[in-house]
Order: sequence, then structure tokens, then C-alpha cells
Amino acid sequence: MTGLLMLALQWLLACAGSALAGLLAWALLNGAARRWPALRTRSDVWLAAQIVIAAAALPPFLPRVEQISVTPRITLAPADIAPAPMPGAPGAAAPRPHAATGIRPGPAPRPDPAISAGIQQVRAADGAETDIIARPGTAPPTSDITLWLAAIWLSIYAAGLAWSGARLLRAHRLWRALLAGAQRLSPQALRDHGAFSDTQLREIAQRNLTVLRTEAAVSPMLIGVYRPRLLLPARLDALTREQQHMIVAHELHHLRNRDPLRLATASFLRTIFWFNPALRWMARQMAWALELHCDQHVLAGRPQQQRKQYAAALIQQWTAFAPAGAAAFGGATITARLRGMQQNSLPTLSGAVTWMIAAALSFIVALTAMLQPALAYAPHVLPVATVAAPEQAWRAPLDEVRVTSFFGVRRSVLPTPHKGIDFGAAKGTPVHATAGGTVIAAGPIAENDGRYGNTVIIDHGAQRSLYAHLDSVNVTPGQYVQAGQLIGTVGQSGFATGPHLHLEVRENGRIIDPATKLANLDAYATPRALKVRRQQKG
Repeated sequence: MTGLLMLALQWLLACAGSALAGLLAWALLNGAARRWPALRTRSDVWLAAQIVIAAAALPPFLPRVEQISVTPRITLAPADIAPAPMPGAPGAAAPRPHAATGIRPGPAPRPDPAISAGIQQVRAADGAETDIIARPGTAPPTSDITLWLAAIWLSIYAAGLAWSGARLLRAHRLWRALLAGAQRLSPQALRDHGAFSDTQLREIAQRNLTVLRTEAAVSPMLIGVYRPRLLLPARLDALTREQQHMIVAHELHHLRNRDPLRLATASFLRTIFWFNPALRWMARQMAWALELHCDQHVLAGRPQQQRKQYAAALIQQWTAFAPAGAAAFGGATITARLRGMQQNSLPTLSGAVTWMIAAALSFIVALTAMLQPALAYAPHVLPVATVAAPEQAWRAPLDEVRVTSFFGVRRSVLPTPHKGIDFGAAKGTPVHATAGGTVIAAGPIAENDGRYGNTVIIDHGAQRSLYAHLDSVNVTPGQYVQAGQLIGTVGQSGFATGPHLHLEVRENGRIIDPATKLANLDAYATPRALKVRRQQKG
């Protein structure tokens, strides 16, 4: 159930990002088209805008969106997470031993109200209780209302997707029915038919294009994406040979430009993002631009008499075919098409304007990504093993734990026992504070002959935690951090044979095993790490 709620909340944010990108892109392109009318003839711009709107839905599903987001993180708290009274407060339950370690926390001092205000107690799957400290500027766990809204939207979206998919399926069945009832023209029938010039016949043969003739009242069209088929209505026979040649040339130009693939892409995006009206508007603009380019290609260099014949053929087809065939005109009105035919060429868009619009669309993608909050799930925090005070709950420094070397083992690269625990991770993986405290060092340190590389040291009171070999550092000395706050990223700085995080814990100046603070690390250890520890202890 929790996974479904997380998915619902992610998709709610994705849809909101897509809607925002659609609004911004519509405002941008609508205003730009008023200033530069040539923009309406650029099908690539309208297709790019649709892809931008779809891309704006991706950030909630990216693993490191918190590194680019400027909004507070949203913490997902399932139904079994609820604020609990602090130990020692009226109504608080007595401390229980941790299920994995059997250690019972001792009496805790009265917490600082400024710290305990951000603490919630989490009941883990094994019955142990874990304290979660919200990071500064981070929203508290989402309320039931937020989760229910996300679930309701997921239901509404699923219903809308089913409706939109049903419409697409009906259209697909219509085209299949048209193809099933059409007559395939053999190469000899094509040569005998007057609608094709010699050049067109050669191109049809080279492309292995299937041509069909139908009695249905439709417009000439290409059906299919990977292997398009040219469907010609029987009414085409009533046109002159020159008019038929021009109409076939129009469809063949669509084929050469791979326009069926562009239209199919737009149709797919409209189905997935059925709630976004900007996509429908942009798809109509793109289809119109495609038709205008094909018209101009057919009419290039032709005299006015042939232009009039082409326009007359277009009008005749427009008035003859059924409403289902209107999709071939991409939503453009016959009047607008005729105005475009009167021009010797389409207006051009300068390179500077094209690059400016491309930059603006890129900015929209970046902006929506920056405004997307990162999501976190509270129970992913490791349970507390031993805590000096409830507000100093310890959690794993990485979201995905993989222990590659335990405390105290001897390694071939150094003669001394290992002073901490190594966590394997890729370079750039976020590193979080294991507990709240004050940063006392951030960056390269001289300790251990500089072998630690980029390091963060946090003072938690009775203990200090050290995070070594970082690639980047996100905190500064003197800064107070909360448990789970981003402090840097995994790297290979200093003396390290590969990217990993080296974690040390010091208590009253003495190095102790971090496993006493983080329970059940064996479950996250590699077989080699377990084997080395077992052999050296045995």
C-alpha cells in the first residue's frame, strides 16, 4: 500500500510539472508566434515543445532530484507513523530493547525543545522504534490529506487514461477497417492508373510502399508508422491527371519527411498526458505546419494555373470525405491552407530566433525540475541501536546501504586495523548525516597524513561522526545539521582504491565501532566483507 501511495504522490507531482511546463510553453510559443508568424510553419519547434512538456514529468522519478531542487523535500509517512510523546513525558511508554541488539537505551536527558520539535517516532517492521529528525527547511511527513489527494488523482488519471486510450483504440480500429475493405493495387494496376507519374512509380517501388484504393469517403492519407500504406479514395478518379499527381506528391512528401512518426508521437503524448490541453494545441499547430510544408513542396515552381487546380482538388476532397478523414488536414482550416498556397514560399525564421526559442524551452525544463520537491520515505531509516538521547537517533549515511569492510579488520593496503566501516557506492551518491549535530570540519583535513581526503566531521555531543573520501562537501564548519541532511557526495578523494564512504564514530575521543550505532549492518554487507571479518575473528 505504501508503494502505491509513493507512486501516486510521484505521479501527482509529475502531472503538476507537466501542466506547469505546458502553461509556460503555451505562453512562450503563443506570444512568439504573434511576434514572428513564421514560427507557425516550423513543425520541429512544435514537436520539441511537446517533448519538453513530457520531459517535465520525469524529475519526480529521478534518483538525485534533491541536488537540483530548490523546494523542500516531501517525506512520505505511512499510516503506522505518528508523532509520539518524548521519553519521560506524561503518557510516554517505557524504553524497550532493540530487537536486533537487545540494548535498552538508558535514561535520556530532557531534550532541547528546539531539537525535539522536529522529531517523530517511527515503529519499524520488527517492532523497534526509530526517531526521525527533520532536516532544516524540510517539510514534515505528508499528511493523510495529501496522500489521499494523490491517491484520488491517481484514480482520476487512470480513468482519463482509459478513456483516452479507448479513443485511440477506436481510431486504430477505424483505420484497420478501412485497410481491410480497401483493394491493394498491384504494380501493373499502378501503372495503368493515371494518378501516378513515372517518378512517383519509381519511388513507390523503391520504398516498397503499399497503395490501396477504397470506396470510402475519406481523404488521401498514409496509415501506419513503421510501414505506412497509402490509402487513396475512389473519388480521386474524378480529378484530372495533373491534380492526382499533385495529391500523390503531397502524400509521398509526408512519407519522405517521416511525418507519420511525428504525428504518432504527438498522439501518444496526448494519450498519456490527456489532462494537458497545451499538448492538443501544439499537436494541431504541428500538423498544420506539416501540411503547409507538403503544399509548398508540391507547388514549388508551378504556375498559378496548376496552383488553382491543386486548390480545387483540395476543396473537392474536403467537401467529399467523411468527418473521420478530417484528421488528414491536421485540424487546419481549408481557408488557412488556401492562403498558404497563394504564397510562393513559406516565411522563414531567423537562426537567432530559433536559438532563442530553443533556449527558452530548455529553461522551462530546468525550471520545472528545480521546482520539483524530492520525495523521501521515512521507514528507510535504519533502526537505532544505542542512543544517548532520543533526539540523537542514528540512521545510515546512504539511502542504499552496502557494507564492503567492517570495523577492526586488517587490510593489505594498511597495516593498522580498520578504524571505521566502508560503504560501497557510486561516485556522486548523496551522503547524509547519521545524526543531528554541529559540523566542526568540512573539506580536506591534515589528520591521518591527509589520507581522508575531503572529509566532514560532525559533533553530536558525546559522539562525533567522520565521513571521509567525499567527492563534494555540502556543509560548512559551524553549521548545524539534522539527521538525514545532505552533507556531501561519495567520492575517491585522499587515499582510496575506489569510490566509497568511510564512516568513523568517536566517543569521548575514543574510536568505536559504528555498528554499535547502526543495527543489523550484516544484512547489508557483501559476502567478502563478512568472510574477511569471520576469518580474522576466528
